[in-house]
Amino acid sequence: MKNTPKQPARTWGPGLHPARDETPKTLAGRVAQQLRQDIIRHRLEPGERLQFEKLSKLYEVGTSPLREALFQVAAQGLVVAEDHKGFIVAPIQFDEMLDVSNLRANLESYAIRGAIRDGREEWEVDLLAAFHRLKRAGIAVAADQDDEDRRTEWEDRHREFHYALCKGCGSPWLLHFFDELYDHMERYRRYFWKYAERAVAADSEHEAIMKAALDRDEERAATLLQAHFQKQAKLTMSLRKKVERATAEVS
Repeated sequence: MKNTPKQPARTWGPGLHPARDETPKTLAGRVAQQLRQDIIRHRLEPGERLQFEKLSKLYEVGTSPLREALFQVAAQGLVVAEDHKGFIVAPIQFDEMLDVSNLRANLESYAIRGAIRDGREEWEVDLLAAFHRLKRAGIAVAADQDDEDRRTEWEDRHREFHYALCKGCGSPWLLHFFDELYDHMERYRRYFWKYAERAVAADSEHEAIMKAALDRDEERAATLLQAHFQKQAKLTMSLRKKVERATAEVS
């Protein structure tokens, strides 16, 4: 009788997936984390040329780990490597924003179905707690949407809520791509959103999705989640028209 090979223990997955704020083990990884954060939060502006001298001083790091960090962030699509010209921050593009939003809608709808089927009591508790933290953060950001710390708090709680919806699905790879897509959408939200309006307005949508998930109503939860993303896409299109009109008036 042949021995069945022992499967290696999972090093990440639902409940073990590495958080975005976890400290990387290498210098290049730490620089990439800070660079990613600065791009998402628009400390480095879309289309800005990334000069090695400036970044070396900013992050207090040499050329070699900085170059490695830039390639890491470029692999995520937040930085663009130009042949013989260096690196620039990825520009803002409406079509990309809609593409990312559609991908998130499909990915999370698939994930929430799996979570509803397979999620245990711990998943329900985590989801409920994540919603209440998000709601409190929404109240705070509505009081002062210009406060960077409050916007960041809301974004962190919003990420946690959507992650909590998905994490019971049992797919480590799906949760990996969840974070990749969320980073891009956060950058676009920070560029376009008036947080006082959208953060509070989305509360009822988030609550309805949560209740459907806790009721184990797979169809309703997935439908509400899709509608949530579609509403954001419509708001995006209205922003696109406003920006295009403003650009035409200036030119």
